[in-house]
Amino acid sequence: MPVIAIALTVASACAINVGKAIQKKAAESLPKLALSTLPSYVRDPLWRRGLELDVIGGAGVLLALFLAPMSVVQPASASGVAVLAAISHVYLGETLSLREWRGVASCAFGIVLFSRFARSGGASAPPGMVRLFIAIALGLVSVVTPSVVAKRFERGTASVRDKRVTLIKTGAQCGTCFALSAACVKIGMAYVHAWALFSAPIAFCTAGALTGFGLYFQTKGFKDGNSIVVVCVAGNVSQMCVAAVYGLLILGEPLPETFFALCGWMTSWAFILYGVVALSGAESGAALAHARDVRGVAVLPTTIGPGASHDAPRKTI
Repeated sequence: MPVIAIALTVASACAINVGKAIQKKAAESLPKLALSTLPSYVRDPLWRRGLELDVIGGAGVLLALFLAPMSVVQPASASGVAVLAAISHVYLGETLSLREWRGVASCAFGIVLFSRFARSGGASAPPGMVRLFIAIALGLVSVVTPSVVAKRFERGTASVRDKRVTLIKTGAQCGTCFALSAACVKIGMAYVHAWALFSAPIAFCTAGALTGFGLYFQTKGFKDGNSIVVVCVAGNVSQMCVAAVYGLLILGEPLPETFFALCGWMTSWAFILYGVVALSGAESGAALAHARDVRGVAVLPTTIGPGASHDAPRKTI
């Protein structure tokens, strides 16, 4: 059972979610994201600290991908928002609604089931030309589909409904890019294992480019909207779905062997998905980021240190 990889992924997802909350806070005082305004984001110390947490969490997920299949790592990463909600309640005294507690319990139970029924291993050989062609085609469809679907629901007005549809679209594109990046990393690892040293750098460079696009969509969603949760939930759900398709169809990752194990595996996915959606009202990551501003001390060790202010110095209590 890939328990170590799942535990590492959940911890990394917590760091990623806190980093997203800090980036969202920093984006409120920055200009709208464009190529010309990108240096403003890079120079902002608060936005950089959020990015640092995002990168640290991403490195943890990358390590987990070395230990377990993609179809195991990505669903586990979606449960990080549940851990954040629980930490926010215990550490900050935040009150969670009954629905949010159900989301926390659902994610926790789903992860326990997932740890029990998920299988490690998978094909170590790189995918052939047919699978690569299918992977590229699916990737293009996955990135374009949110925009096509969103156009059917948008009414061309500045209503709250249209803004929410836009945020869901941006979050879905963000999660899709991150999932495709993870798939490229796994393909690159397979090329390295097969000593295809020319193809491996191409796969890893493609993964880096997709991560950059994912960060762009993420920052765009944080800046264009006032809800970090909508972007993160849409991103988590799309990340899980794309990871399942690529892991099972492109990378040849194994399904549970018995019918009972398969039912348990599918049930764990359902519990995690329900928990993530149920937590769509919890601003736990933002609460942890706000606690750093109020207290002037680190919420997480080594990552959010004193001096994170970019507006004015704050006092340490």
